[in-house]
Formats: sequence, structure tokens, C-alpha cells
Amino acid sequence: MTEPRDPIVQGILDILIRLRQPLDEMRTSLLAGGVPDVLLDRAIEEYRRLTGNRRWMTPPPMLVENRSNGRNWYPGADQIGDARFWPMLRAYLLEEKGWSTLAVDSVHQASDKIVAWLEAPSAANIRTRGLVIGYIQSGKTANFTAVMAKAADAGYRFFIVLSGTKTNLRKQTYDRLDIELVQRNSTYWFNLLNDRNFNALGNADYFLSSAGEEQRVLHVVKKHGVVLEKLLNWLRSASPELLRQTPFLIIDDEADEASINTARNQAKADPERYGRTATNRRLVELLRALPKAAYIGYTATPFANILIDPRLEDDLYPQDFIVTLPKPPDHFGPERIFGRERLVDDNTDEEFAGIDMVRIVSDSEIAQLRPPTPNSGSFVPVITTSLQSALHYFWMATATRIARGQGNKHSTMLVHTTQQVDVHAAFTSRIRQYRQAFQSQLNGSDREVLLSDLRQQWETEQGRVDATEFSQKPVAFAELLPYLEDVVAHTREVTDNSRSQERLSYDEGSPRIQIAVGGNTLSRGLTLEGLLVSFFVRAAGAYDTLLQMGRWFGYRREYADLPRIWMTGDLYNNFRELATVEEELRRDIERYAREFVTPHQFGPRIRVSQSLSITAPLKMQHAVRAQVSYGGDAGGESQTVLFEHRDREWLERNIAATDQFIQSLLNQGLQPEQSRGHVILRDVAALDVISFIECYQFHSSSRALSSNLLKLYIRDQNTSNALHTWNVIVRGVRGDRLQRGEITLGGLQVPLLERSRRTTPNEYAHIGVLMSRGDIGADLQRLDAETKNASSQSLREMRQQDIPSKGLLLIYPISKDSQPAGTKKREEKVALDAMAHVIGLGFVFPPAVGESFGAQTYVTVDPSKLDRDEFELDEEEEV
Repeated sequence: MTEPRDPIVQGILDILIRLRQPLDEMRTSLLAGGVPDVLLDRAIEEYRRLTGNRRWMTPPPMLVENRSNGRNWYPGADQIGDARFWPMLRAYLLEEKGWSTLAVDSVHQASDKIVAWLEAPSAANIRTRGLVIGYIQSGKTANFTAVMAKAADAGYRFFIVLSGTKTNLRKQTYDRLDIELVQRNSTYWFNLLNDRNFNALGNADYFLSSAGEEQRVLHVVKKHGVVLEKLLNWLRSASPELLRQTPFLIIDDEADEASINTARNQAKADPERYGRTATNRRLVELLRALPKAAYIGYTATPFANILIDPRLEDDLYPQDFIVTLPKPPDHFGPERIFGRERLVDDNTDEEFAGIDMVRIVSDSEIAQLRPPTPNSGSFVPVITTSLQSALHYFWMATATRIARGQGNKHSTMLVHTTQQVDVHAAFTSRIRQYRQAFQSQLNGSDREVLLSDLRQQWETEQGRVDATEFSQKPVAFAELLPYLEDVVAHTREVTDNSRSQERLSYDEGSPRIQIAVGGNTLSRGLTLEGLLVSFFVRAAGAYDTLLQMGRWFGYRREYADLPRIWMTGDLYNNFRELATVEEELRRDIERYAREFVTPHQFGPRIRVSQSLSITAPLKMQHAVRAQVSYGGDAGGESQTVLFEHRDREWLERNIAATDQFIQSLLNQGLQPEQSRGHVILRDVAALDVISFIECYQFHSSSRALSSNLLKLYIRDQNTSNALHTWNVIVRGVRGDRLQRGEITLGGLQVPLLERSRRTTPNEYAHIGVLMSRGDIGADLQRLDAETKNASSQSLREMRQQDIPSKGLLLIYPISKDSQPAGTKKREEKVALDAMAHVIGLGFVFPPAVGESFGAQTYVTVDPSKLDRDEFELDEEEEV
């Protein structure tokens, strides 16, 4: 019998369960509210025990079509008295899979909301088109399984699941749905076999007539044009009357793959004339042939789906609803691993830092790891230094799981260097040879030298990721060593590609230790069990392709401290940028959902990258470009975060430009003010600001800031009678925070600030965040009490009231000797180590007036502009 909890701890626990937010956010909020940290930590520990660190989804934000017909037909699963499918699934999740009540309830709430936006199964016609956006490996299948169970209870009778384009994914989905839906209620389900010719299925009327009050039909189909054509012909053989009576629910898993029409020349929005790709044509024909068919696409990479032409009623644009599933707290997604940029509406000065799990593969190794050209038949891969480190770590991490009592779990390493199948077998062979040599070394005369190197690597890795932050106990090298030799001996190398006979498999009862070498077959929805190490140097140029290849995303319960990723610095930066793109897209959808804007009125916007395309050009034929100005509708901020810290001349030119700028303002008679440690010069002419911008050197890789764009924007706003005058602040610090000395700018002695740099890239300095939240209002002439704790939005509103058309330029003199802050929540950083002091700039803009030049480009589908704003994109061959 457990001891009763402390009443205060119980009260905190009740709050945590009610809030259902990420633990770090709840902890910060409660500490700020005065909750004692010792009691809070006890409550969090109990919260983790109760929830089992299971996935859970709060009711999802939705962008919905405000339809009146059928909107209130669904009362919720709990109100259906004779329900059998959802209650059985719920019991299975709780009793057999061990999910917590909190986890199941959250899936329950999310799926209820989605089912409510289907048409009623009793409606004469059903034409629902919806899209559910999840995260990679985040539980989308759990959500649509719950949606199917509830829709079956509510009266939907025939379920078709399009399970991607690969056989292994179709089998994985088939097996899971069979276990979770069919076997729970086997008397009431027909689970149709995957007969490619549909010969074994027999008369379609039999299944449609059986799909009545009691029976339900499930068919999991590989998403392929030929398979869909045979399914369509089979259904067309049925009685038209039975088709009119049967409500279908079609779930399109990985809805951005193959479903989208990528036929060329769609400029006239007439695919029937200009053609459709085979899978899209059959899918559209299937929906046309079924009088009562609801379609829901599921994907974690929705870029292609939200760029479908919305004018085509029969196509797959999500005209009825778009749902974004929230981020589960224990999920490893792009932001958690790689971090992201701070967005305008982030009310924090902290970095959005990634966990220190990424190891950089040197560019000098790439030529030994992947072929230089698509047809490099003679390429011979090499087990490079980085790959050796990855292999050694994989074996030690697997041994660690055994030392923790998790020896009954699968363990996997992914090696993905190229999509060329000819190279995969050669790589597998090389890895097998290396493993055998490593095994001999463990038993050889130089064993102690090897163990010394392994111990050093393990201790370094243990120091870079704190196991206790993931509720795990650190494992010393001596504890894992007894299991290491056995782990290496039982490792199985597997080539998994379109040609390989032996595939990655977890079917057998005993746990497997596997190193999988492959390409596209190891992406797109396939779960790699116990994925500990990913060695990924595959070149990819599109948002969706890159994200889908990231099999390291997902849940890592019981071993969250152990996963590691080896990749190039460019790939690391691309994934970090994608985390920003993804977060911004989700926030847009959530914001418009709060404003009750429909998918017909709003085309979600996708930020454009300089280094990556969004998706295949043939999936973007209906995209239109949109530029968001520096000021935007509500004002905005921009800041320099990239610097050539090893180029003394580059740095000193910016110091000289700043010195001359300040001196010129003082020569004009402007009087400097001292306020809160800053130097303020008010009412500076726009021409002076432009002259300074022309002299200042922005980093060539800066995506948002450049001299030319800034000049164009300011001059454009001047024509609309805005931004004629500016306030200029040399950012300072107060009192004992003056640690790095001073610099002279324009004859004024001003303090140097601290800004360290990220560990990557090495070629230039990326400081992450330059501005602090309060800097937005640093020139406001209000009392400190009004501004010091105000949110970013409040400060923008104050600016709009006090100085509605004035810009703010902040100058940040940064010490070349800046050191990292060292706080635990920030990402790991290193000393700036610059050749000279660094000058950073921050810009605060009032709301834009009229149409203006923009700093950030997006693509979107805007139904009101499609006819006049379409632009040509480069075409490429379909893959």
C-alpha cells in the first residue's frame, strides 16, 4: 500500500494534470508563481510516474470550415450508448499497452474533435475533405485509429486506409489495425486481405450489404495507381443503391506522398484536360464514385497538401478542416533536437536550444561516404573516423540498455548516406568487416588501448547529455563493459532497399541488434525500433524529403538520453531552419483557427529558405509568392546574429562605420541621453540611418537582413510618411553587469556586452539571439514599472501609442572575449573568440504602411489571387 502524498504535492500534481503542458513550461510557470522547487520536483516525479511518459495529445487547434449542415451531429464518444469499438480500443490501450489514463484521455479528446467535423453518416451525400498535421513519428496512427473506432461507433461502415507507397509500411499499418481494431471486435469486422488482384474478395455487394448496423469493413491498401484502380473497379461492380447507402471513411496516411497531382502544365487549373498522375487520378475517381465518402489526410509534412489548388472541388485540398496535433511533451521532434530561431511572438530572451545529441561529420569525409555522382558504379565506401565513432557508440549504448535491465528491447542503428542501392550492399559488407575486426580487437593484445579509447568516448558523451534530465540513471563504462562483447557478436547488418531480399525486421520474439543500411525504404512512416544511432549524410534539397528521412524523430521512452545523430554541419543547420519553418506554420494555423478563418479564406503560408526547396516543383504549381515586410501588420523586429568572427578586417570595418555614424549624429547637435544603462539619440533622420546601413557589413548568409532590402524598405515607407525619423540606442548594461570593459564610439565610452556563439557552424559565428525582449521598448519615455516586465506585444502596443511611425535602431557592441552564460536551459555555447569586438544591430519597425518591400518570402495558396499571381517554377521529372 502506497503512502499518502503530501497535501501540497498533491495540489501541485493536480495543477500539472489540469494544465497538460510540456513539463519544462509548467515548471518555469509554477516556480515563477512561488511554488517551492523541492515540492515541485516531487510532484513532477509523481506526474511522470503516473503518465508513464506516454504520448498524449491535447485537443488540437483547428482551422475549420464553418458549415451549418451536420455540424452538431456528433455528441462525442462518451454519449453514444451502444458504442463498442472505441470502448474496446480504449480498454486495450489502458490494460494491454499500459497507457496511462491521461494519455488515453488526451487521444480521446483529440479524436472526438476530428470526428465531429465529418459529415453525419446519415447524410445523403458526404464530401468531407480534411487534413491532420502531426509530427514525425508522433502518434498519428494512434489518432486515426481512434478516429476510425469512433466513426465506426457513430455509423460509418466501410474504412479504407491508404498506407503509403511501400510494402513494409502497408504491412506495419495492417498488422497494427488488425490488433487494435479488428481483433478486439472480430465478430463485427471484415479485415480484407491485401489481394493485389482482388480476386479473393468476391462479390463487392456481399461486403457492402454486410456493412450495415452491425458489421464494419476495413481494407488497408498500398497507395499505388494500379492497386487503387483494381479497388475502384471492384467497388464499381457493386450495386449503385448499396454504394449510396454506405458511408465510407478514407484515411490517407502520408498524404503528401503520391496522393498529390504532380502532372505538368496545370496552369489552367484543368487537370482533366492536362492530365493527372496515376495515383492521384485513381484516388480522385474513387472519391467521385462513392456518394458518401469522407477523406482525411494525415501527414507530418503538409507543405504539398496545403498548396493543392483549392478551386478544384473534386481534388484533395483540405477545404473543410485543417487540424494541427499538438507537440507531445516526450516527443523528440526537430525543435527539441536541433533547436530553432526565436520567432517574433516568442516572449522570451532564451535560446530555443536543441539537445546536444548531434555530432558533426567533417566535410572532408563526405567523398568517402557517398558517391559524387548518381552513377558512380565503382564507388567504394570507407569506414571513416566519424562512422567508427558512431559504431562504437552504438554498441556501448546498446550495452547500456542491457545494464539498465532493458535487454529485452530491440536496438537499431541507421546508416543512410545515399539513395543509390548499388552502394548499400557495399556499405553493409564494409560495416560487417569492421565489426568482425572490432570484435577481434576486443579479445586481442591491444584490448586495453581500445578500451581506453572507448571509455574516453563514453565519458565524454555522458558529460554532454545529462541522463538525469530524462529521469535516467547514468551508466559508468565499467557497468556496460561486461555486455559489450556479446552486443558486438550479436549485431546483425541489414541492407534494406528496393532490391534487398532480407529486410529490417522486428517480427521475432527475441530482441534484435541491427545496423540498417538503406535509403528511401527506411523513411516515410516506418518505425525503427530502439533507434539509438543515426549516421545520416544523404544530400536532400526539400523540406518534406529531409524531414521524412529523419527516422530519429519520435518517442525514446526509457532511453531518451542515449540517441545520437551523426550528420554534416549543413544538414544540422537545415534541420534547425526546418524546425523554425514548422513552428511558424503551425502558429499561423492556430492563430487563424482562433479567428475562425476557414481554409477557403486562408492559405497557410510556408517560409521560403535560401538553401532548401519546399517540396518538389511539380507539387507547387498552384503556389503564389507572398512577401512579409519588416514591419508587417503589427510591427516587427529583426536582428543580426551571424558574424565573420575570424575576419579582423570585416569586424573593424563595422566598428569604424558605427564610430563614424555616432560621431556624425553628435556633430549635428543631437544630445545623448543616459537611460537604464543605454545611450539614446532621438529623432535621427532616415537618411542618416540609410547611410549607416550602406557602410555596415551584414553577413552574406543572413536570410532576413541585407543593406539593399533595408534601404528599399525604409525609402518605401518614407513615401507613405512613415519611418522619416528614428531613435538610435547604443545598448548598455547597468551596474555590476559591466564585466567586459568599454569601447569608444563617436567619442562616447560605452560598455561591451556578452554574446557567445553556438558550437556550429565553425566557419562563422552564430550567436542565436542578440536582442532581449525589453529592448523593443528601450526608448519609450514611460516609467520603468510600465515597461520592464511587459510582454513583447504590450511593448509594441505602447510604441504604437507613443511613437507610431518611428523606427528604432539598436547598436550592440559585443566583446570579442565573450563567454557562454553557462545556464542549464540554454543550448551549449562556446566563447565568441573573435579577432576584434563585434557590432550587432537590432531593428524595431512600426506597422508597415501600404505595400512595402519585404525581408521574408513565403509561398501560399490564396484563392483570391490564384488567377493573377501564379508564377512559373522549374519543372523536374517525377520520381
